[in-house]
Amino acid sequence: MENQILTKQENNLTPELYQIAVEHFLQILTKRNEILKNPYPGLSNEKQTALVHIEKGRSYRETAKALGMNHTIITQWSKNDPKFKQALEEVKMERQKTIRMQALLPQSGKEEKASTSVNVEEIKDPIT
Repeated sequence: MENQILTKQENNLTPELYQIAVEHFLQILTKRNEILKNPYPGLSNEKQTALVHIEKGRSYRETAKALGMNHTIITQWSKNDPKFKQALEEVKMERQKTIRMQALLPQSGKEEKASTSVNVEEIKDPIT
């Protein structure tokens, strides 16, 4: 496969077009960094912190305690704030996916070990 990285001259980019492309890339990168710093835009810092705790697997009660609030606050927010409710549902779905993946990984490792150990036994005694 030929090298697909082209120089400015091979691409026929003028210095102006090259500058525009670089500026566009930097804008995208800046926006990405802002999203990473604020994963749940439109929500207060307390609500964002709560979502991060829940994302890590903490219960509503543990999350509220970490925030120094009443244990019913997460439920209240989810009932009264549609943005929080949507973000909470997304976090819970992602958490469930993570749990499922973690449950599958050890199983695939055990299957791999089992098949490898059988193969090793066959190699040691190929006659039987």
